[in-house]
Amino acid sequence: MRGFMKRFFALFCAVFLISALAFADEDINNDIDQEPNQKEEEAPSKLTFNLNEPGDQYIRIGLMVTDPLNFGGTFPLYKDGQMAIGGAGMLGYHRFLTSWFAFGLDVYFGYHPTLQENIFTYIPLVANVTFQPTIWKFEFPITVGLGGAMENYLSRTYFPGLVFKAQAGMYYRATPSWSFGTEFDFMCMPQKYNNSEYDDCGIFGSLALAVRYHF
Repeated sequence: MRGFMKRFFALFCAVFLISALAFADEDINNDIDQEPNQKEEEAPSKLTFNLNEPGDQYIRIGLMVTDPLNFGGTFPLYKDGQMAIGGAGMLGYHRFLTSWFAFGLDVYFGYHPTLQENIFTYIPLVANVTFQPTIWKFEFPITVGLGGAMENYLSRTYFPGLVFKAQAGMYYRATPSWSFGTEFDFMCMPQKYNNSEYDDCGIFGSLALAVRYHF
C-alpha cells in the first residue's frame, strides 16, 4: 500500500509539474502576443499636419492698400491730375492640383482718388496659377495671373481692359481650416486705343492683409 501511495504521489507530482509548465508556456506566449497590441493601445497616436493635398480648396478674402506706381497717362490715369494712394478688396477661390500647385480665380474691387478729387474705379477678374512651398505651418504662395477689368473714371468706362498680376506672400496656418497672412501684389493694366496717342499703362503695387478658409 505504501509503495502504491509513493508511486501515486510521484505520478501526481509529475502530472502537476507538466501541467504547470504547460500553463506557464501558454501564459508566456499570450504575453508575447498581447504585448505589441498593448503597446499599440498605450502608445499615443501620431499627430500629422499635412497642409495641402491634391483636391484641397481655399477661399481668400483680403483688404489692400494700393499705390499707383507710375502716376500717369491719359484716360483714366491723367498725368495732369495724377492719382493718390487708394484701396481694394479681393475675393478668390483656389484649388490644389498637387501639394504645391493650385489654380484659381480672383475678383478685385479697387479705387483711387485723383488729386483733383475724382475717383477712378476698377473691377478686375483674374485667372491665376499659384506655386506654394511650405515650411512647418508657414506657406509662401507665389502667383501669376491674367484677366480682364472694367475701368471707370467719371462718366467714361473702359472695357475690357487687360490685367496682368503677380503676387508673393506669406501665410501662417493657424488651424487646418484657417490661415492668415500678408502679400505684395504687382498689377499692370494696359489700355489700347484706335488712336495710339491715347494708349496708356497703369502700374500698381499693393500690400494686402488676407485670411484664407481651407476646406
